[in-house]
Amino acid sequence: MSRRVVDCTKVLRHGAADAFAALEFERPGQPRTLTHRIEMDADVGTHVLAPRRYVRWGSDLSGLAPESFFGEGLVAHLEVTADASDIDSSRLEDAFGRSLQNRDIVVIAARGEGVTPSFTAQAAQWLFVRGAKLVALADGISVGRDKEPDDERVILSTLLENDVPIVRGLVNTETLSAERMAFMALPAPAADVTAWPVRFVALDPGLDPTQQALEVEAAADQEGEAEPPPAESVDQTADAQPDELAESASEPSDSDASADRDTEDSLPEPDVDEGSAAEPSPEDDQDEEDLSKRSAEA
Repeated sequence: MSRRVVDCTKVLRHGAADAFAALEFERPGQPRTLTHRIEMDADVGTHVLAPRRYVRWGSDLSGLAPESFFGEGLVAHLEVTADASDIDSSRLEDAFGRSLQNRDIVVIAARGEGVTPSFTAQAAQWLFVRGAKLVALADGISVGRDKEPDDERVILSTLLENDVPIVRGLVNTETLSAERMAFMALPAPAADVTAWPVRFVALDPGLDPTQQALEVEAAADQEGEAEPPPAESVDQTADAQPDELAESASEPSDSDASADRDTEDSLPEPDVDEGSAAEPSPEDDQDEEDLSKRSAEA
């Protein structure tokens, strides 16, 4: 089965954010060879949070097994509004139902016009109970209430305390299908470090939903631009000149000639008088001869 490789990772650029700087230089004795010194925050770009983030006894990046960052799972595409911006357990239940399996990777993508989706404690608890081994949140999803930093710590600790790493800052999630797919998000095994940028990649067997939407729009546009049906043909006799009409009226048409032939064929043949048309018989000749003799004797 062919799969699309979808990169859900933010690109890190020097100077694009204060949290990331790539200092370029040449090493002494290695002319025309570029290298870089990176200065960054550990949670820059698309990054993973290790359990030690909020729990001192939790695992750091080097203590998490590689299989925690690779496996199959599902994507939840959620629509949020100003009146319903929370991502809670009921929203996840509706999105996944019975499709979610134990030890799945879960990607949560939410969108809403002018609305910031909020990942809640109920959602974190629901994912832990359902056995998610890694939870990834799309860029733009906040954790807890705005301007309440304790909410983030309390909510994410539900997962991190149980060695469930969390990836934040995914992009291109709108191109992921609803099919079951494989994910990979391997960080560097940095000891004693609680966060690190990752390259989050999905191997998607389904079609790109955004491409399907464009194809539907293109098909609708083509139907709208289709040529109108041909107009009804105009009676050509209406445009004919008077002389042409008179000439056509004086000339017998094929239908008139055919009607005359049918009339002639239908007339009955005249009866023939068989007696008058018959030749005289020998008996008649003898009678006439006898009559002539008797007249002479008289």
